[in-house]
Amino acid sequence: MDLQTVIFTLGNEEYGLPVQSVQEITLLENIHPIPQAPTYIQGLINIRGQALPIVDLHRKFDLQNIASNSLVIIVEINDNLIGLAVDEVKEIRTFEKIEPRPYLVTVPFINGIINLEDRMIIMLNPQSLLEDQEIKELMELVEN
Repeated sequence: MDLQTVIFTLGNEEYGLPVQSVQEITLLENIHPIPQAPTYIQGLINIRGQALPIVDLHRKFDLQNIASNSLVIIVEINDNLIGLAVDEVKEIRTFEKIEPRPYLVTVPFINGIINLEDRMIIMLNPQSLLEDQEIKELMELVEN
């Protein structure tokens, strides 16, 4: 089965999300901080009158932030719209084959690996990026 994928970067690494999980890609601007939010939450942005929390994937994945997050990929996680701050969206591409994640990789949000001749793309499962409790706490922060 072919999988259409949004490929984005965090630093020097490339990641992919299934295109059907992506609602929108927009510029990251006018971030409003949220008091007492977890460190991986950058704040809120306003998208057409709706306040969306922004997850800094550099912090969530414990990666060094080499570049500055300039784009937001808006995804739906458990019926909640959440923005994922990324450095760059490189392309949308269809892949025929995704390798399962290596057996030593146990993080639930890595769905598999796309091995290309000159690069590797780590496929993410957006539904597993945040745990249910994290989403609940985040939505409570947004509502207050």
